[in-house]
Amino acid sequence: MSRFVKFALSLAAVAGVAMSAGAGAHAAQPAPQPVTLACATDMSIQVLGKTAPASADGQALTLVRAYFGVGGGIGPHTHPGTLIVVVEEGQFGVTLEEESDMGMMVMRASDDAATPAAEEMLMVGQEAVLEPGDWFIETGMVHSARTVGDEPVAVTFTGLTTAGEPLTSCVG
Repeated sequence: MSRFVKFALSLAAVAGVAMSAGAGAHAAQPAPQPVTLACATDMSIQVLGKTAPASADGQALTLVRAYFGVGGGIGPHTHPGTLIVVVEEGQFGVTLEEESDMGMMVMRASDDAATPAAEEMLMVGQEAVLEPGDWFIETGMVHSARTVGDEPVAVTFTGLTTAGEPLTSCVG
């Protein structure tokens, strides 16, 4: 198992525990809010949970669902930390915009529960079209994303980011 997959599984487990730790089973979810960043088009988000883990001083653990309408997307941007993004609905195009030391790892879901996700390293300028169940790890690199096709997209992401920093910043 690669170090990316081990890290992703660890972060996802921490997010699940942290987000369920003070929330009731039927806690009301906030309504999606439009994203007003200059680089975003037809995008809204729901912040489902946020906490400051005691074991990660200066960090915030956040769980967000993002929605992209048909033709929606977000241009070159970055995040102040590490995110794991899972596609829930639609086809989601993700492009690595600049070279990165860690690269961007895409995981392709398998139809067979016994088969692990297939790892794919995303190269600069290459768009990966992700389907429901596919996911990727993003570690602060400049990337863009968009709806592919004629259906809206929903993604969920959890991230361990620098506390007090904006979750997303446009680049360029």
